[in-house]
Amino acid sequence: MPRPSLCIIFEAIGDMSGIGKVAFQDVVNALQAGYRITVVAQQLDPRLRRDVEWLPLYVPPRFFLLKWATARHFMERAIGGRRFNLIHSHQPQAASMSDVFTCHFLTRVAYERKCLERGTSTRAQFVRLQQQGVLRLEDRCYRHWNPRTRMIFCSDLLRDEFNRLYRPQPAQTVIDNACPAAEIPTAAARSAARAKLLGGDTSLFVVGYLGGLDERKGYRPLLAAVRNDPALFLLMGGPSSDRVVDSTLSGRMKACGQVRDLDTFYAACDVVAVPSVFDPCPMVVLETVARGIPVIATNGVGNLRHLLRTGAGAEWTPGESLGEIVAQIMANKDRYRAGAARMTEELSIENRARRVLETYDEVLRWHGRPAHVFD
Repeated sequence: MPRPSLCIIFEAIGDMSGIGKVAFQDVVNALQAGYRITVVAQQLDPRLRRDVEWLPLYVPPRFFLLKWATARHFMERAIGGRRFNLIHSHQPQAASMSDVFTCHFLTRVAYERKCLERGTSTRAQFVRLQQQGVLRLEDRCYRHWNPRTRMIFCSDLLRDEFNRLYRPQPAQTVIDNACPAAEIPTAAARSAARAKLLGGDTSLFVVGYLGGLDERKGYRPLLAAVRNDPALFLLMGGPSSDRVVDSTLSGRMKACGQVRDLDTFYAACDVVAVPSVFDPCPMVVLETVARGIPVIATNGVGNLRHLLRTGAGAEWTPGESLGEIVAQIMANKDRYRAGAARMTEELSIENRARRVLETYDEVLRWHGRPAHVFD
């Protein structure tokens, strides 16, 4: 039987973003299962280029509203007249032309929770106008759904919000993103990481944060919580975070900017905080848990349910004492480390791969095409 053909669409497949990492793993899993893979992407991880057919995707160099509005046109142009047994996309613009679509985010929810751009500068107002344009375009995508498209949500939170906002789709399922392969930091690695990032070890509890200066990521209430507890040290990373200067946290905060060496960053942390207002399935949670480090998250984080059920983390509501939660976790480190191991096993790459490949098989049968025979 000829190998089935699969086209995977996302603008940057690889370590460029959280969604890019998910798309990368989908490609790897499908290759291992025997599919012939074509990718439509502007950027493609070099590790994949010998094993897949790459159809370069043009993405305008500026203005994310323009990129969003033109994405479907350039995807179709990249594909040309090609036909595939399956198309799996990770961008809403391609959802209606796909057999499988993975939904990672809903701009409408971010708008409702008032965590889009709120600044008053000219630049901030321009960003807000673009976000409002994306909101309308995204709404249109989801209100004109192709009933033949199978929807995969990356968390229960996202599924519930989609079904509240738009017409529930009968062909939908939740497949959580996977914890990546990672090593638990040794005591020596922790000491080396703190020497590198903090200038030495510290008696304070180190709280890591990787959301940058994105209002949706909740950095402002996190800063306030750390200010209120002298036992906490904030290790802050992410885009533009190195611009943060807070005299009240002198000696109790290090802002790293964009973090390239994740292993060192995580190794320096006692816990990692994910205080997002809305974050359906943040990769930082999965990367942290994979390293055996506890996570503190708000109820706006889609994988909080897994953290609480497995015992890998704790919930925090902005305004409450963060220090008390951190102290409780540090007094029970072994228990939380065991919880992290449980969550890593449940959300393994292998388990997610199996469920995605089963979805492909179901869709092939549903559309009356030859189903893939798995080893």
